[in-house]
Amino acid sequence: MRSDYPEPTLTRLAPQQLVLLLLTPLLLWPAIVNGGAFFFSDTSSYIRTIDALAVRVIDRPSDWTTERTMRVMPATARHATPVRSSVIAAAEAPVLAGRSPYYGALAYLGVLGGSFWIVLAIQALAAMTVVLGAMRHAVSPERHRAFAVAVAGAAALMAITPLPFYVSMLMPDLFAGLAIVAAAVLLTGWRRETRAGRLGWLALAAYGALTHSATMLILLAMVAAAALLWVLRRRAAPAGVALVAIAAAALTGMVGEMLCGAVVERMIGHPPIRPPFITARLTADGVGTDYLRRHCGTEHWLLCRYRARLPAHSDSFLWSDDPANGVFMTIPPAQARALSAEQVPFVLAVLRDRPVAVIRSSGAAILDQATQVGLTDFHYTAQEYAGFVERVPPALAAQLRDTGAFRRTLPLAPIVALAWPLFAISLALIGWAWTRPALREQALLGAWALFGWGMNVAICGAMSTPHDRYNMRVLWMLPLAAAVIAAAAIRRERGAPRLDAAVPASI
Repeated sequence: MRSDYPEPTLTRLAPQQLVLLLLTPLLLWPAIVNGGAFFFSDTSSYIRTIDALAVRVIDRPSDWTTERTMRVMPATARHATPVRSSVIAAAEAPVLAGRSPYYGALAYLGVLGGSFWIVLAIQALAAMTVVLGAMRHAVSPERHRAFAVAVAGAAALMAITPLPFYVSMLMPDLFAGLAIVAAAVLLTGWRRETRAGRLGWLALAAYGALTHSATMLILLAMVAAAALLWVLRRRAAPAGVALVAIAAAALTGMVGEMLCGAVVERMIGHPPIRPPFITARLTADGVGTDYLRRHCGTEHWLLCRYRARLPAHSDSFLWSDDPANGVFMTIPPAQARALSAEQVPFVLAVLRDRPVAVIRSSGAAILDQATQVGLTDFHYTAQEYAGFVERVPPALAAQLRDTGAFRRTLPLAPIVALAWPLFAISLALIGWAWTRPALREQALLGAWALFGWGMNVAICGAMSTPHDRYNMRVLWMLPLAAAVIAAAAIRRERGAPRLDAAVPASI
């Protein structure tokens, strides 16, 4: 296909440069120290999404899909005996939207292969490939030694960021950051990237969108901002075709979710239920609870039946099975669907009633999310481990007792302590590079990564409960951008040819 753009100026990696992938264990050190993959309370849900399908479709015995893992079963009926699809009353079990089967399929490779190290290896290779791909926009692979040094330095830097922890966790959080970096690279270097490179970055962005709807929203926000630059014909405007391609990759997530919903509805008779995250946050902040107390006498919200439990912490509202402080997980599936369906009308009603309070509440949540730094999910609490015992096969639960996360011995503090200093240094480097025309492309890469971080903070803060996980899973992007800038600056100082010599100034 003919292109109006000049031929790409980036070169492919030479076969021998694939040896740089041997640096991948640097991004797996937390799992190595831990003695295995890190689990989260939602991990089992991702795996059982696929496992239950296998049980139902091919009647495959499984110790993951059991009666005790079905939320609606009474506690006295739960047991750990592997069951077949004929035993499970699937039609009565609510399926939650947001537990991506596309990430579940990746995690399920650990079940099929008998080891979750398979999944971690794939995640680590994906992260290391992103490091390699990003560094190509700073140092040409044709300069073998310089490129190898730059990649090794970047990998070493990434090892002291939160990235290795999310590489080592069986959750889709890793792919949020990888997708944002992919979009940032394409927005800044589409014209110079090879065709294979473009396809690879787009595939990564699309998979990130498939793994979580928040990632899809972040990518669409990046496209909207880039489109505005394109309309205004700013110097930093990206190629128009890049906007279309990234938007298509982002919308893959929407199509994938719709397809998943259709399959679930066909199988069990009901579409997946989307947890009412914004309702939970507004009631926890007090704005929504105050609205209910003033309007439940005249308006018929389902939530009015449970206003005596409010305000409750949003996590309790959503996930607690204790009727004293939980709502969503304590009510029958039909009511849960109704509560989910009433979220948008309820939020709009509260917004009309007290717009300033809602905006102030959302702003405070976003600010709180922006300042959340920690790795609390990588040391298991007693309550978390008890949840694992309920949700995972007994043999795996026993293995989790032998991990550093269970013993709470992992060196989390140094990584947390370095998070803000690395962030500040990265911002300074991006600002400095912006003043250097020869480093403008690398500065733009950093600026787009920063914008993606900001949108992640805004979306997660406004639409969910602030957690350090939401911030730390993408905070590593800024040090990676700083490494790209530093490598490009060093090569320029040493008189190496500029990578963007054949690139139009409109990039």
